[in-house]
Amino acid sequence: MKRPIDTNALQIPLKSGLCPCLYVPIGARDVDAIEQYVGRVVKEMALRAPLTALFVEAYLPDEIDFRLPIWSMPESKILHCRQQVWVHVDYSGYRSAYQKAFPDACLKGMVLDHVLNRRIARLKGFGYLRIVPVTRAVNSSHGSLSEDWGVKYHSTSRMREINEASLAAVQYADLSDIVKMLNVQGGGSLMDYVNEAQAWVDAPKSCV
Repeated sequence: MKRPIDTNALQIPLKSGLCPCLYVPIGARDVDAIEQYVGRVVKEMALRAPLTALFVEAYLPDEIDFRLPIWSMPESKILHCRQQVWVHVDYSGYRSAYQKAFPDACLKGMVLDHVLNRRIARLKGFGYLRIVPVTRAVNSSHGSLSEDWGVKYHSTSRMREINEASLAAVQYADLSDIVKMLNVQGGGSLMDYVNEAQAWVDAPKSCV
């Protein structure tokens, strides 16, 4: 099954100049949103409902435009990996859940990262988040500065009203999120590495 696109959630990827083949869901309102826009829930990895972890078989993404340099990177396979782990925003046992889902995965020296910051997710009303393994260095480099700014921004009365009125069932990754998922370090306050990564996703003129 081809993955439907949530047309109410396109502002973030469009702002990053991402083609449809780079629309990567990283947050969802609830389990129904996951099953509509992400994939089929195959198994619950924890039984403490509603604080649970889900093993999801992702739907097929939009047709991949292999002219984009990002798709020549081996790390890009994580973006649309067919088997994914999604966890409730308040669930704490996500490392063991991921290891249970992928028993052969080597997680030594890795941390399991919520691609979308949990505090921001709560403010935006997303109950489930995708998790991926990244190195500690990558996790730290994409950390507190931008995320603290994001929390403050979404805590303002204006953004609370906008988020409450939003019809988006999922959140798609922006370029910074994609860089993190590729296990590439961010570049400090100016996010230099993210700016360089724009070349990885620059679209041919025919990709709009």
